[in-house]
Amino acid sequence: GRRDGVHKLTLIHLVGMADEGSAAAAEASDPLARLNDELRGASQPETDSPWLPLESNPEVFTAFAQGAGLPDGWRWVDVMGFDPELLAFVPTPCAGVILLFPCTSAIYAARRAEAARIKAKGPGPVAAAAFHLTQVAEFGNACGTIASVHALINGADVFGGFAPDPDGSPAPLRLYRDSTQSQAPVERGRALLRAPGLKARSDESATHAAAQTICPARDGPDLDHHFVAFSPVAHPDSGALHVLELDGTKDSPIDHGPLGDRPLLSAVVDAVRACYIAAEPDSIEFSMMALCQSD
Repeated sequence: GRRDGVHKLTLIHLVGMADEGSAAAAEASDPLARLNDELRGASQPETDSPWLPLESNPEVFTAFAQGAGLPDGWRWVDVMGFDPELLAFVPTPCAGVILLFPCTSAIYAARRAEAARIKAKGPGPVAAAAFHLTQVAEFGNACGTIASVHALINGADVFGGFAPDPDGSPAPLRLYRDSTQSQAPVERGRALLRAPGLKARSDESATHAAAQTICPARDGPDLDHHFVAFSPVAHPDSGALHVLELDGTKDSPIDHGPLGDRPLLSAVVDAVRACYIAAEPDSIEFSMMALCQSD
């Protein structure tokens, strides 16, 4: 994931950095770490294959979303902190959330423990109902685009579905979703690689004028942050909405439980506190955006 120096949560204070030796041990079995290892080992990357990384910037993510089919009146906005007063500044309703987190030894350890729990009990019916795709190595550092696709497809019911292109043709994300609905996550990941319209819109957004950092090269060094999405997904039997975390480097979505009476953003904050902030309470290397209706 690609971050800038401005768009980050303000509720956390930096104390120290992760120990590299312990990080290496903790990362050994994590799919995210294995993906980074694959990228490091690619001696001759295809310059026209990896997708450019998106900066953690709501204007950049909005540019991609609108080009992919997000209707007018919706945009990504910064979540500046977890305090109720700061959350109150975020417009409503909210259709999805994207978190950028640091890839540290503590985060990898938490992911490993989570994977063991899911393996023991299974992902559950709501996770199986979500649209989930795998971030295959050929994407390069495109976890921002993967998170955006996850949030947009799984949140489409909230914003009323995808808007057609200006020429009247179906939205690129609608075409992609409909053509891969019956496929496995890995097949969906490979199909996204073959979706030239979405890749062009993603690369255009990565070099958007609003970006505050220089866009890394396609074959540049691996980035030390990763994007994940959170979406409201209905239980296939009861219809009750659950909060799901969607990560292209995980085997399945993570069900964080029923939404209940909580706003989506508040429910996501609860999950992030428990699963991410608890692992790295002293880090300022987190950033969050919400997909909201705007004036």
